[in-house]
Amino acid sequence: MKYPCPSNLNIWWNMGSMLFVTLAIQILSGIMLSMNYTADGNLATESMSYILRDANYGWALRSTHMAGASLFFALIYIHVGRGVYYGSYMKLPHVWYSGVTLYLLSMGVGFLGYVLPWGVMSYWGLTVITNMMTVFPGGARALEWFQGGFTISTFTLKRVFVLHFLLPFVILGMSLIHVVLLHNDGSSNPLGLDTTELVVPFHPYYTSKDLVGFVFMLAALSALAFTFPKITADPLQWQTINKMKTPAVIKPEWYFLYAYAILRSVPHKAGGLALMFAAILGIALLPTLGKYAKAQSMVISPLGEALFFIWVANFMFLGIIGSQEPAGAWILAGQVGTFVHLFCMLSIPAANAKWEKMLFNGYGKWIQI
Repeated sequence: MKYPCPSNLNIWWNMGSMLFVTLAIQILSGIMLSMNYTADGNLATESMSYILRDANYGWALRSTHMAGASLFFALIYIHVGRGVYYGSYMKLPHVWYSGVTLYLLSMGVGFLGYVLPWGVMSYWGLTVITNMMTVFPGGARALEWFQGGFTISTFTLKRVFVLHFLLPFVILGMSLIHVVLLHNDGSSNPLGLDTTELVVPFHPYYTSKDLVGFVFMLAALSALAFTFPKITADPLQWQTINKMKTPAVIKPEWYFLYAYAILRSVPHKAGGLALMFAAILGIALLPTLGKYAKAQSMVISPLGEALFFIWVANFMFLGIIGSQEPAGAWILAGQVGTFVHLFCMLSIPAANAKWEKMLFNGYGKWIQI
């Protein structure tokens, strides 16, 4: 409660506490859903139907859990965007690396949860992603072990369920490490300046601020769960699996669409996989690329700001591309979007450093005059 914080933190610093609350909601609702779920290829769909129709408040738990996943990733992307814009990766590299690890774990848990309804999109989505393992040496043997045989079956579903149940607790532990690292190094701030002499205690200043954020977060969660539950739901998730017929368009949840668009942008399997991992893990390079800049925040760098907003707009554009059938102009659009995503992400630190050099050199000449 007495943790010293910079006095100028704005609303974008609320995302971390909101993520903690959302994670708690996901773990609790997931535990209760698991009591009625059956990880069996022949019974999974029936158990989901039982949860929605017969289990006490099962429909509410299912809607909350599904909406919570979307809200969790929305908060993650805002949290990452804030870190990039305000240069948090420069002051807190260890915190940044732990955050990237949390993002990767969250992606894994999110994908595994997408598989559990065991509908058409679940089955074929799992087929597409797991087949990517064959790109790596020994991947075919690893795929066979994960599937529990030569094809996807009940044994695969059981493995998916166990991993989806256990990994959130790993995320919870890693989140605590994330917070400990943050408290050891101290929070960054919107101006990116040393505010050691201008700090305030966490309580009551930021506890009250976080409580206001929780109200808006819970309102958004309630709206997604109970008013607009079909926004992120795919009707194909409730169709019986037909292993002999591939859907015309296979797509993941919205929060993975940008990565899926990049994966499909290259016809070669290994090339698409390499670009996708480069797009996801590229943010881990920012502390190294940003070591040449002095100021953390983009407030003084219009060039960096322009690249950042192009990067954000292109991220949304990739999401649209990932939801379309990979044909015609959409393939070219995906390739252009992939290039823009990687270019902007890796150029932001260099643009900030270049602008600082121009700014401070010009200021020095003005002082001499």
